[in-house]
Amino acid sequence: MPPLVLRPTAWRMVCTALFALLLANLAPKAEAAESVYTKIVFDACETLSLAEEDGSVSLRCAGYRDIPIFYNEGDLRADIDFGAPNEEFATFGGFNSVGPTVEWRLDGGRPIAAIIRFFVRSADGGADGQVLSVHKVGQPKAPGCVVAYVDARANRNANELARDVADARVPGFACGRDRPAYVGKVGPSGQGATAVER
Repeated sequence: MPPLVLRPTAWRMVCTALFALLLANLAPKAEAAESVYTKIVFDACETLSLAEEDGSVSLRCAGYRDIPIFYNEGDLRADIDFGAPNEEFATFGGFNSVGPTVEWRLDGGRPIAAIIRFFVRSADGGADGQVLSVHKVGQPKAPGCVVAYVDARANRNANELARDVADARVPGFACGRDRPAYVGKVGPSGQGATAVER
């Protein structure tokens, strides 16, 4: 069998393809957003304030690495902030509480969003609600806020939807200017977020 001989044009094409492949392997890879999970251990939280007459309490809890969680409760309703407390008590009209699990969305290893589940009691004897609250993680001089809500009972893919919202909306969301909104379907048991309806 005679040896394979490539014409100069063919050599150029082969070299160009190999060079492009080399550049693709050397180029920095874009990191996809990822999740890490932590638990809020309320018994281990630091009490910042406590009013025995109405049962309201403010706590500082351990979060992810050095990012604290600020939990407030009053009139059997909860508010939660990540990274730094803000001045808004973002809760629901019905009595509610938060679950202990926090999903942190990381961008390049840095937490930019936090997702937590609210359990909302029905006021009329109907089904209780479960709503995923998507938060922008704040810093001491730039507190975070609620960015969006996902009704976990009305949306089959609620967790995926909350992650997508966190990745897409949180980076450009301006707390104090932009207002949070519901994303996806909203059933009767998932309504009543005060940050949306004020």
